[in-house]
Amino acid sequence: MRIILDAGPQCHRVPVQESVTLESNTDSMADLPSHLHLVYHALQPYPADIPLEDVYANLDLPAGDGSRPFVYLNMVQTFDGQTVLDGTAWTIGTDADHHLFRQLRVHADVVLYGAGTLRTDDVIVTTHPALQERRVRRGQPPNPLGIVVTATCHFATETFGKKFFRRADLDRLVITTPRATAADVDRVRAAGVAVEIVPATPDGEVDLTAVMRYLTGKHVRRVLCEGGPRLNAGVARAGFIDELFVTTGLRLGGDPTAPRLFTAPVTDRPLHLISEYHYRAPQGVREMYFRFRYPR
Repeated sequence: MRIILDAGPQCHRVPVQESVTLESNTDSMADLPSHLHLVYHALQPYPADIPLEDVYANLDLPAGDGSRPFVYLNMVQTFDGQTVLDGTAWTIGTDADHHLFRQLRVHADVVLYGAGTLRTDDVIVTTHPALQERRVRRGQPPNPLGIVVTATCHFATETFGKKFFRRADLDRLVITTPRATAADVDRVRAAGVAVEIVPATPDGEVDLTAVMRYLTGKHVRRVLCEGGPRLNAGVARAGFIDELFVTTGLRLGGDPTAPRLFTAPVTDRPLHLISEYHYRAPQGVREMYFRFRYPR
């Protein structure tokens, strides 16, 4: 199996300085392809077959500009744009996508996601053990801080059974607004999760500008947003997304009511394609991996 990347004009290839070999029998990695095919890349010659473990291993992501952290978004979608299939996003991507998902987390100080994602997916912010050493060498903790954004802080009882509330060994935070009742805040804190209250927008949502201001004050340099679509739309509308990583699987969901990347209007800004990789299996291309950048 190969991942194929085709790129634009040939440029000097950035040398690979780090790579991590993951054991094939851990965390659903038994069927990982060895290479992706490079279709487009602004800094590397193309086309070329790139080892999967090198694709996002050496991303040069900025550390913010002092006014706010650098924000990058990572999502997976079907070919017709669904971000949920059979009730979850996880089943859309292949093991290759899951591996790149882990690679993108390596660079984050914070992983941000909305309450809806917590309710539908049993999300937990961890880094694969084989990648934690890289974070530690850079002076980061082994795992990013996991933050859930919610306007009300109201979670159904069953939500407290999710891994986010059970993993006391991980750093977790819920950011909410004054709309949250004291009882709901106390329930979250009783589960061992810290709560930070920021202002609400006029329509009652979390003020994401206040969130970025809070994170800047905590010296957070890079924030990875993992959805869902409602949070994506808010972050995009505020102009906070610096880079966008999108996996497109060659599958059709066929549900016109299913969530998309964004569930609300966003500011139309020009996107620059930075790279495109393809995962080729014997039966043909299975996934495409896009990296876009918003000029600042």
